[in-house]
Amino acid sequence: MFYMTNKEKIYNFIIEKSKEFNLQDFLINRKGGVTTEEIAQLLKIARPNVSFILNHLVREGKIVKIISKPVYYIEKNRLAHFLGNKVKEEILLKDLIDFLDLGKEKECAFENIIGHDGSLKGQIEQAKAAVLYPPYGLHTLIIGPPGSGKSFFAEMMHKFSLQNGRVGPLEVLNCADYYNNPQLLMSYLFGHVKGAYTGADVDKIGLIEKADKGILFLDEVHRLPPEGQEMLFYLMDKGVYRKLGDTVERNANLMIVAATTERPDSFLLKTFMRRIPVIIQLPSFEERPLNEKIEIIVYLFREEAKRLNLNIVVHPEVISLLLSLQYEGNIGELKSLLQLICSKAFLINYGTKRNFLKVDLTLLPQAYLKVGRNDRATFDKFLIISPEKEKKIDRYDFYEFIAMKYHELKEKEIEGILFEKGIIDCINNFLESILEG
Repeated sequence: MFYMTNKEKIYNFIIEKSKEFNLQDFLINRKGGVTTEEIAQLLKIARPNVSFILNHLVREGKIVKIISKPVYYIEKNRLAHFLGNKVKEEILLKDLIDFLDLGKEKECAFENIIGHDGSLKGQIEQAKAAVLYPPYGLHTLIIGPPGSGKSFFAEMMHKFSLQNGRVGPLEVLNCADYYNNPQLLMSYLFGHVKGAYTGADVDKIGLIEKADKGILFLDEVHRLPPEGQEMLFYLMDKGVYRKLGDTVERNANLMIVAATTERPDSFLLKTFMRRIPVIIQLPSFEERPLNEKIEIIVYLFREEAKRLNLNIVVHPEVISLLLSLQYEGNIGELKSLLQLICSKAFLINYGTKRNFLKVDLTLLPQAYLKVGRNDRATFDKFLIISPEKEKKIDRYDFYEFIAMKYHELKEKEIEGILFEKGIIDCINNFLESILEG
């Protein structure tokens, strides 16, 4: 019968756990690393013995000690796969974080937001200050009309926190999803113990516990009932909370980011608001400057180009009309409209061999054509939007090219279907030549 020593058991256990190791995943949720306590409990070996063996394995160069709280151990060869062969016996957690940016220009998540150096510059400075405030950030409320990008803004706050050394997760709860069932909403948020209410057959952890040392994003927070606001106030004030049906207080270290479309004083308790020091107001699409509106439209078209893996050629009159419309749903409504347009263009293009979609005014719903303002901005470029980059064709050069073909066909006395086919072929050939160039 084969017998393994405790040292062999521990080393084999670390090898298996290290197979799950990925540098970014480890920094976010410690996946792939193992602690002394975990080994002692799972292998049923006395903790002092585990600690002695781990230190011995480190000195032998078989595993690496990650200095953090708690200390983590990873197989050396697995870590070397990410860091190279010059892996030390002990590594500070900060060194692993810094390694992700090694040889690269320091990026900032907020640069992914259109308007980061324009209309949203002040809001982003607020967000940066809130995220970086020690130890876990300042609680923040994001206010903005529907579809103005509140969720995306919160995601960038979390990404920014990771880029600056935080390792906690982002947990998300849309309070509107459980508006008609406050008890279930509170359970998702705080967790519950067995027997807390009918149907609570087992203990359940809540999003607050899952978001420890990270960010909890509460979308449509105006749907959170007063009882929930009171419990959150207590959490923000004291740093503790209770699961539903429990009397035991638990600690939680996290940053709460909430979002709403409503005026805060119309639905949030004063006690709740007193614990949210940062309020960020996002503008509507209508309030954005013209250059940012164009950037947003191009970005949304490019997302569709990536999804379809096709080039999209957009007539300048389409851009002009899109800029003139007012969107109650802001960027969200605009995104849905562009997806509808592209789906129609894709259907027309389906079965052809062309590697691009043509988007013109015929694809827009009549309701939108009727409400465009007369004082619309004039956009004078054909856009060719590819999955990778954007090209522009001067519309007047394009029309001059079509006019030449028109006169050529007229001189040859070509009419009817052949005339229309000649013009269409001319347009397609012109666009294909641009796309191939």
